[in-house]
Amino acid sequence: MSHRVLCCLVLAFASAPGMAQLTSIEYGGDTTRPAPIREKPAQTLVTDGHIPDLIEIKFAHESGVRLVDGLFSRAGVQLDAVNATLATRGAQPRRMFSQSDAWLDGWRQSGQERSGIVLHQLKLYYFVDVPAGQPVGLLCDELNAHDIVTLAWPAPSGGDPVLAPGLRADDSYSGSPNLESFQTYRTAAPKGVDAFYGNTFSGGRGVGVTIADCETGWTDDHEDLAATLENQFVGFTNPPYPWDHGTAVMGEMLSGNNGYGTRGICWEASGVMSTHSPAGGPQNIPGSVVNGAAAVGLGDVVVIEIQCFGAVPGPFPCEYDPPMFAAVQTATANGTHVYAAAGNGNNNLDQPAYGGAFDLNVVDSGAVIVGASNGVSLVAASFSNYGTRCTSSGWGFDVASTGYGDLFDGGPETLEYTDAFSGTSSATPIVTGAAVDLISIHREAFGQDISTSALRDLLADTGTPFQGTKIIGNRPDMRAAVRELGIPELAISGNFVPGGTLSITSYGEAGDAYALLWSFGVVSSPIYLPPYGYLYLDPSSASFLPVNGTIGPTGETTDSYNIPNNPGLSGLVTFFQEVQVFNTKPGTGSLSNFRDWIFP
Repeated sequence: MSHRVLCCLVLAFASAPGMAQLTSIEYGGDTTRPAPIREKPAQTLVTDGHIPDLIEIKFAHESGVRLVDGLFSRAGVQLDAVNATLATRGAQPRRMFSQSDAWLDGWRQSGQERSGIVLHQLKLYYFVDVPAGQPVGLLCDELNAHDIVTLAWPAPSGGDPVLAPGLRADDSYSGSPNLESFQTYRTAAPKGVDAFYGNTFSGGRGVGVTIADCETGWTDDHEDLAATLENQFVGFTNPPYPWDHGTAVMGEMLSGNNGYGTRGICWEASGVMSTHSPAGGPQNIPGSVVNGAAAVGLGDVVVIEIQCFGAVPGPFPCEYDPPMFAAVQTATANGTHVYAAAGNGNNNLDQPAYGGAFDLNVVDSGAVIVGASNGVSLVAASFSNYGTRCTSSGWGFDVASTGYGDLFDGGPETLEYTDAFSGTSSATPIVTGAAVDLISIHREAFGQDISTSALRDLLADTGTPFQGTKIIGNRPDMRAAVRELGIPELAISGNFVPGGTLSITSYGEAGDAYALLWSFGVVSSPIYLPPYGYLYLDPSSASFLPVNGTIGPTGETTDSYNIPNNPGLSGLVTFFQEVQVFNTKPGTGSLSNFRDWIFP
């Protein structure tokens, strides 16, 4: 029955995506160059925040510089002056990115064609290993003296943007309890992001989206994550677990809906793990981001759970580092969404010390930079970086997730849970989880991916406003975001007793056709009915209510029904969902959220 009614509502599909013109707000409007990186300093400053004995170097745009047999060359001719500078100090250059030049060129080209943005050539970035005892700052200055070198600078270090974890509990394991009651950040606005509501929509659990987590510290075989994460490492060789940081990050998003432990905001999404601290090797933060982006694709997500340190006030978002900015911008230009922690330094990212690196009117990587609130409060946490670059925020204290063991400790690391995860570390996956659900909801409703910029704006414009003077960005509100997108919604009211009345209000765009369905159950594995999405109702008891109507001119329509005066209905749970065809978007439509109603 449901298939017949759905088929009769199908409309023709038409779309005409346009090609954006190449633009650049830098270089006085020069459309042949990418966003500028920092100017060469008169003297390079080296701090404890830099990785010891490591330099990053970028050659001039379109210079064609290559590293061949340990020496830099251009068009087959060695760069004798640059190579001599390195040899004098005993320094050895190496590739920053493990992907081939052809792959990096292709990724850049596809990003430029898709976005209309002139992108950096990642193959022009390299590392230089400096022998211990050699003056790193002086070598940077010597390299910067060459015109073909755009910039040489000490490599920034990275770390987890988390506060000190709580103490472990002494519980003896007798089966992990259900800990969802500790996840207030999943509840309705203003306290949470309203994940419980968002999860009732087709795609609203993140189905079809892959998240690449760039950081380290995963217990990938944790009981609440193993089904999704176990052995899903990409890029560099991962250091050994047991660790907690990545476990807690992924738990906020991907822990299972299984009756025990916590439940992720987007638990039906997939995940991969890309470390920036390879086993037995130095940090490579830009490499981890490119490795993560290479493992996902259009409409997928990269999460950067790393904060960086260097010459400017730190910690700071890692995209201040030029190759990080280039990697992130290339990812977003290719339609991959990027979410990054703002860092825990209580630093104003708008201050002059950053040279406009976090001013969207100057440069824009396309990423969402996430600030942290003081737990459930909407005020900035005392440690959170802040400024206009922070467009969204999440909880920075008291976050329940997998790992650490202060909330529940079943013994081994695979059975640990926390309710004290903190920092912009805990804030970022809250925002990311809501974004992943919205990506999938949009895809299921409209048959195409929402752009990275549109989703960033949607989260900011519909979120619960932050409070106070420090700008950390708004807290996502999935209910408001869904309403802004025009996704069909249902609301139920009435006298909920046998013999009473039932009123169902359908929200959508004026003129949309709709049909209401009901059943006495929902299924754990929803039924996919393209192009409308997922039917959550139990097909064995699903039926259509006697209405096939259109949404009224105000964007909503209410249908009322008389409930049979049958005492046998008492205690039964009834579920409602509707299919809606978009009048203004031919060939597309969506199944609404499902709503439940319990007879008293």
